[in-house]
Amino acid sequence: MSKTKVSVVKVEKPEGNAQFMAGKYVRNEEDVKKIKAAVAEAVELAIGSLDTIIKKGDIVLIKPNLAFQAPPESFAVVDPRTIEAVVSYIKENSKAAKVVVGDNPSLGMHVGRAKPAFKDSKMEEAAKLGGADEVIYFDETEVVPVEVEGAVVFKHATVFKPFLDADVVINLPKMKVHLAGTVTLGLKNWNGIIPNCHPNDQQQGAHRIDLGQKMADLYKIRKADLVIVDSVIGMEGQGPHAGSPIEMNLIVAGTDTVAVDSVAASIMGFQPMEIPAIRCAGVEGLGEIDLEKIDVVGNSIESVMKHFKRPNGDPIGMYNGLTCAMQQTCPGCFVNVRGALDSFALSGIDMKTFLEKNGEVIVISGGVPDFEPELCKDKDIFICGDCWELFPSVDKVKEGAALARSVTYYPGCAPVYIFAQLNADLQKLAAACYTFPCPK
Repeated sequence: MSKTKVSVVKVEKPEGNAQFMAGKYVRNEEDVKKIKAAVAEAVELAIGSLDTIIKKGDIVLIKPNLAFQAPPESFAVVDPRTIEAVVSYIKENSKAAKVVVGDNPSLGMHVGRAKPAFKDSKMEEAAKLGGADEVIYFDETEVVPVEVEGAVVFKHATVFKPFLDADVVINLPKMKVHLAGTVTLGLKNWNGIIPNCHPNDQQQGAHRIDLGQKMADLYKIRKADLVIVDSVIGMEGQGPHAGSPIEMNLIVAGTDTVAVDSVAASIMGFQPMEIPAIRCAGVEGLGEIDLEKIDVVGNSIESVMKHFKRPNGDPIGMYNGLTCAMQQTCPGCFVNVRGALDSFALSGIDMKTFLEKNGEVIVISGGVPDFEPELCKDKDIFICGDCWELFPSVDKVKEGAALARSVTYYPGCAPVYIFAQLNADLQKLAAACYTFPCPK
């Protein structure tokens, strides 16, 4: 029995990388050609010809990692040059009747819906430059209810119809780290096939400790026909929003998403079993996780590996004056509070001035048995999720809320929208401090 094949191909270094990594994206025709050449080599090493997956008259959907409304310089979204290169390559080398690009940003309700996200990321412009027949804003399309056969935690889904209708789906994720998922690759990229519904269970509900299993369950709805990982410039550190660019100049490709993710994660310096989504999908037999059983062609993992800085999802004690009371909370709120606080701290705010004028801020989540209600007196407090009401410490939290200057509640289990909303609410507090004297 032949091994699953995954290709790893080097991109001739794009001249625009240095400027891009310094904070300014500029499209260069030659750079797109270099990436396109690497895409062609990677795909052909992995599957031979596009004709093996794309038949005459097929509708091909390219599903990139749009993530959220962010510019290319965020490195949270797929490189526009890679989008253009992939679209152009497929248009020129397949018999597809139509090549479309579509996605839904997973936090779109709070940090930009698909249309502005495609625009700001320059992905729409890039798709059109590559010759895409259409850019589809998933959140403006129909959805189809789906029972997920064999699902463990995410058994009922509402899936965007264009994703189900396409004859061929090409998964185009970004090589980056992620606070909640450890890395974002092909499996995690399936988060965009379902709509944003806050704070109910659809899309955001399984962002607790079972996030990896949710991604494996989503993969059961429909597997990708081809995966092409944008690894030109990756993201390390506090991804997916506050990380740092890391130059890789690679394209990784294959037909088995689990195998491609296993190879890509290894290139980033992780063991595949460290990554919850890869582990869950691999153990369930949804693809190959064992590197010994994967035929890595082109370049070896060892020859291109870089150890990416790992994300830290712990918010406790990270920022003086932004106090987190989270003794008994799951990773759902834990990592998303950390993401929100990172965004606030890195937004250019003068933290010293903010704390002098506003005072300490308290963020509460889960059970807090050792919580002292007096801590909240005359302070702004933020209470995450619903589960705090199920713990014996509920009365202490209510007492603290009664003593607080202001209370903001974020309802729902694992309310992922706090990733954006808590930051936005802290920004409002900061803006008020610079405009009016804040009560101490």
